Amino acid sequence: MPDQTLPSGWGFRRLLMHFCDQAVRGGTPVLELGPDLAALASDMGLPTTEPVLQELGMQVERLGAAKLSVSWHKEQDLALFDARGQRRRPGAEWRPRIRLSGRFHASLMEHAVPLDRQIITALAAEALALDAHGWVRHVRHHQPAGQTTTVPWPELHRRFGSPEQEHQHFRAAFEDALRMVFAADDTISLASDDDGVTVGALMSEAEADRGGERQPQQEPAAPVQAPPPAARPPAPRNTPDSPAPRGGGGNAAPVSSPHGLSQPIGLRSHVTGLSGVVWLRRGGSDEPVVIGVTPGARFEPDRMTVLMLEPLVMQINGGLYEAEFNKVSAWIMVNRDLIDLVWNGEITSLEEATSRVRKTPASGWR
Repeated sequence: MPDQTLPSGWGFRRLLMHFCDQAVRGGTPVLELGPDLAALASDMGLPTTEPVLQELGMQVERLGAAKLSVSWHKEQDLALFDARGQRRRPGAEWRPRIRLSGRFHASLMEHAVPLDRQIITALAAEALALDAHGWVRHVRHHQPAGQTTTVPWPELHRRFGSPEQEHQHFRAAFEDALRMVFAADDTISLASDDDGVTVGALMSEAEADRGGERQPQQEPAAPVQAPPPAARPPAPRNTPDSPAPRGGGGNAAPVSSPHGLSQPIGLRSHVTGLSGVVWLRRGGSDEPVVIGVTPGARFEPDRMTVLMLEPLVMQINGGLYEAEFNKVSAWIMVNRDLIDLVWNGEITSLEEATSRVRKTPASGWR
């Protein structure tokens, strides 16, 4: 109906991933959603915070009034399910199960592509990055060993963009999504140029399971500029001529002190949109609020820049250059509520912190 809104966004994608995972593991098209929304979120590995439950509940509601089908080229539509005729009983607030169509379930059992739970968790609420991860895994699943696959931009735009989206805007958004995937997946090689995106492997899945490190190799075309994974030494930064001015505040407790980050929460670049890692911690009642920033994914106090947030953002240790300092300051402004919740001990887990992060726009990345 014109006044109805279709399911969309990261919550919709996570629900579909969860439904397909349940259907394959259980071998049945009848999927149990649990007694309530919080149980479903917990089963999906999501934090049961109010923003997450609101988004998930909205997508469940939309799915409960929709027909969902897929088709490829001119093949016959394959319906996942059709819930439009399932009217809820008066007063019913929760539907405890959903049934996939028999044809779709049979196709899923035959063609299922395994995804990585850790990567899905790392990509969290990034809808296009979840799409990109699924696409990369699909390519790798069908790719002969030792080979690469290049998909042209028009094909990617047709799959993941919208008709009204200009090509350069789609390309910039999809490259940003691929950068997030690359940062989270140590087994893949990604390259982007004017011809399209090339997908390859840096190690086998067996090597990845053994904890192998990403090895440098000659990649086809211009590599996607991704943040380095934890196993790779951080690359030297391309910085301006002079660092951002420091403030005073030498009496503030540095993040790297023993009294500081005993149990830090590290927010990596694919979550924040920054080039470095932001470290948050619980503070003391007599301390000014501070955060830490490191260039690499590891917690390295000797390479950490410490910023005090009040009365204004200023560097009290380390040295971010002006361009990066401005980006971090903008990120602080839009995430000050999250910083305070961690500082006050109201958020203590990476999962909950990640679900609250708001990214700042990544300007000029190509």
